Amino acid sequence: MPDFQRFNQIANMVKGYALAIGVAVAIGFVWAWWTNRQREHVEDRGARARAAYQRYLHQALLTPELAEPVLGGPAEMVRYKLFVANLLTIADEILIVCPTAAWRETLMRQLVPHRSLLVGREFRDGTYRDCTPEVRALIDRVAEGGGSARVMTYPDAGGRVVEPLRQSSSRANTG
Repeated sequence: MPDFQRFNQIANMVKGYALAIGVAVAIGFVWAWWTNRQREHVEDRGARARAAYQRYLHQALLTPELAEPVLGGPAEMVRYKLFVANLLTIADEILIVCPTAAWRETLMRQLVPHRSLLVGREFRDGTYRDCTPEVRALIDRVAEGGGSARVMTYPDAGGRVVEPLRQSSSRANTG
């Protein structure tokens, strides 16, 4: 009988180690799955942010006069305000899916040419209030001239350098 008890002891020990190894392997598989899923989630969010930004860039390509404006006429101003509203909506979408510092800087660079509109009383009393806190923070940084953002200037038809949304020689801004 002592040999049988010794054999039983060894069998129980082997069974315990096998169970422990099985649990460790299962934990390893779950960990690998979870980390892979997290990486896929981050990649998906990045892809969604890039798709939203691509929609904005496509719109800017179709209407470059609105992307970096020196505007004239009420109809053009309405189109411009809608363009900026679209940019703000896309900025919000990007910051929901991928709120990184890199995206914030990219969005700020897109907002800089629109600083004159973004600091205006009409915008602050209307559209600004409809923006999310994240987008408002970007607008505020651009309005203050913070970060790497700066107001760009452009030559008008007469060769004079003007800020966007400032009156130029032949194209008066109504906003």
